[in-house]
Amino acid sequence: MRFINALSYKGANYLMKQMKGNHENRRIYYFGLQVVIGAIVKGLLLLLLALITGTILPSLTIAAAFVLLRTIAGGYHMHTYGRCIAVSLGLFILSAVISKYSAHMWNEVSIMVFVILSFIISSASLLKWAPADNPNRPITKEEEIKKFKMLSMVYIVVWLIVNLILVYFKQNMFSLALCFGVILEVFSITPAGVRFFEIIEHGMESVKK
Repeated sequence: MRFINALSYKGANYLMKQMKGNHENRRIYYFGLQVVIGAIVKGLLLLLLALITGTILPSLTIAAAFVLLRTIAGGYHMHTYGRCIAVSLGLFILSAVISKYSAHMWNEVSIMVFVILSFIISSASLLKWAPADNPNRPITKEEEIKKFKMLSMVYIVVWLIVNLILVYFKQNMFSLALCFGVILEVFSITPAGVRFFEIIEHGMESVKK
């Protein structure tokens, strides 16, 4: 979204002048402000769409599961915030609608199988592909790669424990939401996921033209 870029640039320029920095400092400020302002806008839009669809709780659960893992495992980055917001919010809301309105259709065995399969597939994917590089902060040091990979595995184990507790207490909606949140994030670090989002992004570019 252009106004996010414009606000970020003005803010970065102001900070650079106030702190007597250089162009490299401004680039760092610009990226940081883009992340903060973009997160605020995305959060407000998510709340609005969740209110409209009646999916506040599953939407927030999916977003929390996704964001927490993304901070340590990385994932595909679209070229503009507008595309990122449109695609991520679309996937979040769709997953939230499924979580809420199909929760009663799952029995204890089926949802347990879904949780276990999500854990196995996610663990294998995280071990193989996490952490995915951030174009603004490439992870190249071996010790950093090992650290983020280990944190990703710790996260997925804690996620499994929490999810099994939810299954035990028959909180199907929250259990499904946690699964979708992790599945969406893990998919974004896999080669298939990267290709999928590239196709969507190219399609959005074609429509714009």
